[in-house]
Amino acid sequence: ILDPFMGSGTTCVAAIQMGRQFIGIEREQSYFDIACRRIEQAQAQAQLFEPVAPKAEQTGLLEDAA
Repeated sequence: ILDPFMGSGTTCVAAIQMGRQFIGIEREQSYFDIACRRIEQAQAQAQLFEPVAPKAEQTGLLEDAA
């Protein structure tokens, strides 16, 4: 998950909870510091749920709508 405007890191924390990888970008040092603390806390917590890998699904462009 790419979050180009990371702010306080909410999307990154959600990615951790979902078992996903993330890249966060933030230009304001104060928000970056807050996000780093939140991410460290999220990584230290035990997972409540086992992440479920998404199933690959491919649909054709010209399938009948019937």
